[in-house]
Amino acid sequence: MKTIGEGSMKTAESDELHVPKGAMIFRQGDPGDEMFVISEGKVRLTLGSGGHQKEIAVLAVGEFFGELSLLSGAARSATAEAIEDSTLLAIGRDAFAMMVQDDLDIVFHMLDTQGKRLSRANQPIQELVERLEWIRIATACLERVWSGNGKPSVPVDVDELAAELGIDRDEVMVTVSDLVKRGVGRIDNGSWTIVNPDEVTTLIEVLSVYAAGRS
Repeated sequence: MKTIGEGSMKTAESDELHVPKGAMIFRQGDPGDEMFVISEGKVRLTLGSGGHQKEIAVLAVGEFFGELSLLSGAARSATAEAIEDSTLLAIGRDAFAMMVQDDLDIVFHMLDTQGKRLSRANQPIQELVERLEWIRIATACLERVWSGNGKPSVPVDVDELAAELGIDRDEVMVTVSDLVKRGVGRIDNGSWTIVNPDEVTTLIEVLSVYAAGRS
């Protein structure tokens, strides 16, 4: 993957950067002392670690990025990549300080934009936490209904299961109800029971669905 130094050009007069498609403008964790405004092209922002990247925004003409490093002095919180040949206006700390003195609303707008981006970035994390809870609940159900001799065992009390797992009872009930809709057992007076051994096989299949992403 190309970096911004490969094929990019910065002019001293305008602080413009001409960035070719596919070039990395900066990477998550890099130090940063300037932000960028897009005057031509498009830029993708991603978050990730261990080779797994999640897109959090695709920015176009008139939009900005990299402002968090100027506002907080922190390292780059995301990776920025040009997905089209792009022209960027680089704004350093001195120029940014002058902008803030002239118009404090700029800072409020940047903070609002950053908040919206962080909200989008948090969504996949929330989805992963929910998925792990579905898996824990379904696995605990499987442990309880399987007696070890190839036959379903006693009913599972939803309240007891919620207390043992430390998960809200309503969340456990939502997951158990979803299992029933998928053909796994039945609910009666707060207890969930697998009716026949074939449903154990279905429960294992549903676990795979949960692991891949609930649908």
